[in-house]
Amino acid sequence: MKAFGVPPDGGTPTAVVITPMPSMSSYLRPGLHHCRIGDDRIFFDLRADRYFLLPRHFHSAFEGYLTGAPSDHALSQLLTAGLIGPVQAEDLLAPPTFMRPAASLVDCPLGTSSVPHILQVIWMQRRVRAELRRVGMLDIVRQLERSRPRNNSCDERVSQNIAAAFLLSRRLVSAEDQCLVRGIAMKRLLAQRGCDARLVFGVTMPFSAHCWVQAEDVVLTDTLDIVRRYQPIFAV
Repeated sequence: MKAFGVPPDGGTPTAVVITPMPSMSSYLRPGLHHCRIGDDRIFFDLRADRYFLLPRHFHSAFEGYLTGAPSDHALSQLLTAGLIGPVQAEDLLAPPTFMRPAASLVDCPLGTSSVPHILQVIWMQRRVRAELRRVGMLDIVRQLERSRPRNNSCDERVSQNIAAAFLLSRRLVSAEDQCLVRGIAMKRLLAQRGCDARLVFGVTMPFSAHCWVQAEDVVLTDTLDIVRRYQPIFAV
């Protein structure tokens, strides 16, 4: 997949499609996603739950693959490296879409949240943290896809209430290095209320990875300046 990043100067929100590879007999391996930052190509291997840099000696072969005109030698290199291969039709999923973020609820006063809501948020984060120790990211992503509401919109009042509860919960549970736990937990609680949102994964160089929850073009978990540091690589 090719991911398009967020322009540093913001701009008009537009839908971003993480586009699939060109139609070929071999495709990018299922669960493998990538984006480009400068001269670096960063990959996110969902099945292995890891990020890695494409070695420099593969750059030419991969560029040829992306243009749809790879040489036999380039295909052989990529096949040997396990980056591409034959893909079953059922594994060719529709590319995920999301809006470029234009605002963040965290940058605005969110008000208060009830104690039961805050306790539910804390409980959900603990549940997700335990689940991440037992199962892989691929299984969790599949579950998030299955539980996605049919209505692809998000009620503003619902998103504000949940965002406020998560923000207030940080006074009771540490939020440091917990973006994945927080993101999965928030996406699940939003889905339970019929509110669709995207869990977006992003990377930057020197290498750092982050994820955030976004309802249409509004970020729910972070300030806008934090999110704009990262190039989206995957969304669910």
